[in-house]
Amino acid sequence: MVNITAKFEFLVLLFVITVLMSSGCVNPLGGGQTSYTTGPGIVIEKFDTPLGMVESGEATNLHLEIRNQGEYDGELGIGAPAIVELMQIDPSEWIIEPSPIMDLGTVLAPDAESQTSGGLSKMDWGITGALLQAGQRQTQEIAARVYYQYETKARKAIQFVTNEEMRRMVQSGETFTSDPLTQTAGPLTVTMNTGQIVPANELKNHRFQIQLRIDNTGSGQVRGENYPVAVEVKYPAWVIPADGYCPSQTIWGTPIYTDVPAGLPQPVGNFVYVWDGRTTDITCEFEIIQPPASKTKGNFDITLGYIYSVEQTIQLEVKGTESF
Repeated sequence: MVNITAKFEFLVLLFVITVLMSSGCVNPLGGGQTSYTTGPGIVIEKFDTPLGMVESGEATNLHLEIRNQGEYDGELGIGAPAIVELMQIDPSEWIIEPSPIMDLGTVLAPDAESQTSGGLSKMDWGITGALLQAGQRQTQEIAARVYYQYETKARKAIQFVTNEEMRRMVQSGETFTSDPLTQTAGPLTVTMNTGQIVPANELKNHRFQIQLRIDNTGSGQVRGENYPVAVEVKYPAWVIPADGYCPSQTIWGTPIYTDVPAGLPQPVGNFVYVWDGRTTDITCEFEIIQPPASKTKGNFDITLGYIYSVEQTIQLEVKGTESF
């Protein structure tokens, strides 16, 4: 004979488990909640050494782990390229193997479809402490600086309306609204300021402006002399830049990247300088060459290309044991 109470309790338990799994509180494969998150580009998750102190001439290791938390997967979709350089440690005094500068390969971005976190890249060095006389002690700071090439993409949709539609909207009290700007995760962010709508007069050559602001919201630094950022703006087919190019503050010439190790791909395009590496404001003036016949939504796509760096520092104490 079936135990009715036990059967009822089993059904209740099955219902609770189903609700928890569907809400994301339980991972059916184990391991807790999903690890899919996005953040400001490539970050250093770990940089450490197993020893807090070494004797002069003693060997130890350095271990580095970086992860791509942003939404840029490189030009070929195989990950963002990255290079690491050990700083503040003198190779003439320390033995560093294999090299202070190492290629970290390409690091994949998080995948929204599979709900997986961004790719992880690791690096290990063997280092041998500097030679110090017995009785001396030295605290050595060692920084790992990671350089990577990255892009931030943004889209803003703007409504273009005719004079007749404008009058109708005003008379009916219709609210002027526009879609919010969307953008990918990265250390640089962009905002766009323009009107809710743009009057698309029946006559050609009507002009309007969009204002863009670039902010360094990450924890690192834009690399290159004067902090160059490549800016590309794609616009609807019925408008063109009024002065022939966008943005108006485009600098001419090739940016200088003497502060970046060789081997990292460099951005290309029209460049602007980011003031003090933190923020800049730029404008684009457009001219309507073929006014839409009715209310039409036009997309403005912005791409920022740049080289960025983040770094982390550890300390290692060296105890002298040498007799010179």
